[in-house]
Amino acid sequence: MKNIILLLLCSFLMTIHISAFAARQAEPIPENPMDWHISSSPELSEAEKEAARWSLILENDLGIYAYDMSTLGYVTDKKGTVDTNLVGATVKTLFTDKKVLKSVQEQYASKLNGKEKVQYCLLDMQYNMADRTYTVKEMQVFTNKNRLIETKKNKTGFVPIPEKTFAEAMFEICQQFVTETAAAGAGEEKPALLSNN
Repeated sequence: MKNIILLLLCSFLMTIHISAFAARQAEPIPENPMDWHISSSPELSEAEKEAARWSLILENDLGIYAYDMSTLGYVTDKKGTVDTNLVGATVKTLFTDKKVLKSVQEQYASKLNGKEKVQYCLLDMQYNMADRTYTVKEMQVFTNKNRLIETKKNKTGFVPIPEKTFAEAMFEICQQFVTETAAAGAGEEKPALLSNN
């Protein structure tokens, strides 16, 4: 009887030990054990991360205009020299006007697959702050499936900024960037970009 109880006890202990060892093995081991974080909010999905990149410039009857906050900055030349007179950013135009949508749909019909529709374009914009001019260096047109269907390089130079347009609103954002960057460089506390002071 003692042998049976001893055998059952050993079996029970082995089962617990193996279960605990298996559970420990199932836990993912990070590449760097010091790489960890605590967060009360859940991880963002890729779509949520993409949406968080963009900050609204304005909405009008043609569409919704937003800029990629990570791209706002001074322009560097091919040698890596920063030009503090030129500020660049990537702007996304999401078409909402029915006439515009119909027009671009017809314009790009030969490049669309199946039920794809033209949805938005990305503009690589640069502003000459001293001259109050701007240029669109490149425009990329995308479908509702996020497929690139055309890239256009702009061969014209800088042009005056038209009043009461998204280009003027973006120029004001660039002015605020320059002001806040200069304040940070002068040793003042740098306010948050696009602060409402």
